[in-house]
Amino acid sequence: MKMDLLYLALQNIKKRKFRTIGVVIAIAIASATLFSSIILMKSMSSSLELGIAQLGADIMVVPRSTEEPLSAILLGSAPSKVYISGKYVGRIAGIEGVEKVAPLVFLETSEQKCCFKPGIFIIGFDPQSDFIVKPWVEKQLGSLNAFETIAGSGYDWVPGFKVYLYGFPFTIAAKMPSTGVAYFDKGIFMPLDRLYWLAKRSREYDDIADIPLRPGQVSAIMIQVAPGAEAERIAKAIEFYFPELKAVVAQKALGNVKRQMQMLLRSLFALSAFTWLTAVILVSVILSMSVNERRREFGILRALGATKRFIFGEVIAEAYILATLGSVLGMLAGYAFLTIFQDFVIGYLNMPYLIPNKFYVALISIVIIDVSLFLSTLASFYPAYRSAELEPYEAIRSGE
Repeated sequence: MKMDLLYLALQNIKKRKFRTIGVVIAIAIASATLFSSIILMKSMSSSLELGIAQLGADIMVVPRSTEEPLSAILLGSAPSKVYISGKYVGRIAGIEGVEKVAPLVFLETSEQKCCFKPGIFIIGFDPQSDFIVKPWVEKQLGSLNAFETIAGSGYDWVPGFKVYLYGFPFTIAAKMPSTGVAYFDKGIFMPLDRLYWLAKRSREYDDIADIPLRPGQVSAIMIQVAPGAEAERIAKAIEFYFPELKAVVAQKALGNVKRQMQMLLRSLFALSAFTWLTAVILVSVILSMSVNERRREFGILRALGATKRFIFGEVIAEAYILATLGSVLGMLAGYAFLTIFQDFVIGYLNMPYLIPNKFYVALISIVIIDVSLFLSTLASFYPAYRSAELEPYEAIRSGE
């Protein structure tokens, strides 16, 4: 009897192809919206925490004339294009409560032929004072050779690969792990002295784009505060002593980004709720129409001995098949979009983004399929009940 039930449900689905496609598309859109919302929020939240942790800085200092939002610079999605004197490094180090100070230089490759590829994010760090890249280099490589660089995970380059930066070949020594933060994943890291040398060399050749960087200049100063010191107080002190600078506290920037994420989350779930409501109504209406058209069929089945429970189950089974097919297709489409257009999502949202592990994705997929089945049961309950309550004789006569 169970096989007959599924067979009848499948046959009815096949006979009404246009309605089937409509229901599947509606459920797929609802599933894709919910799946993408959950995965997107999880990826941004995890990447944000991981990015701040890997950054290791409590405060970031940049020129006041910097146009980019400080949170974007902090998370590396928008490099600061304004340079300041490196003299501020020593002065800031003398402020009470400051434990470590590390300068950074941000640079993007030119569109001219002197660069392997335009828009590559180059980060210069100080091998002596750095506490962001240096620990990872020492752990993985020990040290960098003269013209070696480290690539972010966002590139498909392997160790030994050569990239031409402003007319000079640099060798990729290693790749950093994925974080979802553009600062790490789309960056090339090299010691500051090499970057200063590269800038000087660029002004000596006419066929190489000039790098507007002078020895001693930096883009940002990263600060670690001493245990027990208040980052907010130190940031205010820096801006008081050096009005031409502005300081952002990492945790404060993190809180601002999280609030933006919460607003985005509410919008996405509101959209998801609307699409699911539309899908439930559509399933209920289409199954009700199907029941009306199949009154004679149900009457004959009842006359042949089918129970009310069997008729009820056949309609529910039809809804289950459509719900499962629609939710699976929707999640596959959502996952494909989030992976294929990952760079677009990062650029559009201006937030860190890293796809969660496969276990989490599988768990969310199971939950969404369950949600789809539950809502489809609600949508199909009344049509299934009506079909089961049809009297055989009246059903056959009404279908003539």
